[in-house]
Amino acid sequence: MADAHQFPQAPDDRRSPEQITAQRAAVRTQIAAWLAEMAASGGPREDHVRALTDLQERRSGLGPARIRLEEDGTAVTPNRLVVRRADVPRVLAELEAMYYAPQVVAVPGVDDLRVLVTVGAGARSLRASGAVARAVTAGRAAPSHVSLLGAIRKAAGGPEPSGPGRGGSWDFQAEPRKGGDPVVAVVDNGVSAEQRGDGWLAGLAGTDNLDLLDVVPADHYLDRAAGHGTFTAGIVQQVAPGARLVLRRALDTEGEGDEVDIGREVVRAAQDGAEVINLSLGFQTADDRPPLAMERALRSAIAIADRARRHLLVVCAAGNFGDDGRPCWPAAFAAEPGFERHVVAVAALRLDDRDDQQVVGAEWSSRGDWVTCSTLGQGVVSTYVIGEEAPSSDALDPDVFGPSSWATWSGTSFAAPQVAGAVVRMVRDRRAPSARAALDALLAEAGVHSQRKNGTPRLDGFGVPLRILPV
Repeated sequence: MADAHQFPQAPDDRRSPEQITAQRAAVRTQIAAWLAEMAASGGPREDHVRALTDLQERRSGLGPARIRLEEDGTAVTPNRLVVRRADVPRVLAELEAMYYAPQVVAVPGVDDLRVLVTVGAGARSLRASGAVARAVTAGRAAPSHVSLLGAIRKAAGGPEPSGPGRGGSWDFQAEPRKGGDPVVAVVDNGVSAEQRGDGWLAGLAGTDNLDLLDVVPADHYLDRAAGHGTFTAGIVQQVAPGARLVLRRALDTEGEGDEVDIGREVVRAAQDGAEVINLSLGFQTADDRPPLAMERALRSAIAIADRARRHLLVVCAAGNFGDDGRPCWPAAFAAEPGFERHVVAVAALRLDDRDDQQVVGAEWSSRGDWVTCSTLGQGVVSTYVIGEEAPSSDALDPDVFGPSSWATWSGTSFAAPQVAGAVVRMVRDRRAPSARAALDALLAEAGVHSQRKNGTPRLDGFGVPLRILPV
């Protein structure tokens, strides 16, 4: 239990006292059910594998398999192998016995990376190849990992309705743009095409970043990760209403995204001028080694920003794998040499059950010495989408969300954008000259507060504790 520093520019809670009490109780019930499910299935890893298997079944009949489960439960793309450009000739020579020649594909903006792609029987041969296994073991090649938001569930039952009462509206209070405001890019599964009546998220949707909501399968119900990017973007806007916000889509409506595709969007965001990038996504690797494609993409994005005299800050969700002791990537790059000043790993806190002025580490949040900071990620309120939950997602009480909807949701996905928003807000308010300087100031203030109140500037495994949005 700890007393966390309250971000001074945080918005007030718009909910009524009755709403706050009821929604906190509902969230606690949700989380308790989720933790019980994980315990019954053998732990977070087994629960994750079960959810991945369910996702594979939902995708059956929709084309070639896009996910392969490794023996330890990590998910990879079946027909892709990631290779450093200098190692391509040697790896191709090792693969000659496959009879199926992989296609060598460049990754735009990541000059020293190549992807070997096969299809059909070639993909099956690639998976079975002993040469591939040897190349991966030797570090000359790596699988392309898959981030799966829909499988890493945010709570039993998913998002729950929130927002103003019938006939009410929580209208967006716009702030004038200022010269020099940092651009913050949210790389996620896109944003809803809805033109909200309350003014939130106006102008963010485009032809290339839409969250299509109902695709897997097209059954008139919201997909498992539908609204994730919309919710995340709303969090940034709540903390920094005047933020120059850009949405980029690297994941689908189920929250599935290949590491190479995610990295490509990170590079594009840097090329388009982003100073802050929010990544509310993540995955584990079979051997806990840094994923090659993300590592090279981050290096390229940092170099692009450096050439433009910007210091790139990449704010990452720490993951919802609980206390399994393993790093979640790309957040864990925060502790890797060369990335410490650029990558921020954000874990999740929750309110103490007996004293809501105190916080504790959320049981379901990933944690470790690689975590930079943490903030409240259980029962976060933000913008949501129009649609109806599938009975398979919420068997007891599937919810229907109308126009201009709001929801409560839990996950480190919704802790990270609070930190991204706070950094942007501090730069806009001229409290810091850059995003990195703003983060340093924010963590210094919070660390001093925690030292005074808790006897230590950091919580074990959760970094520097913060309170930003009300929950």
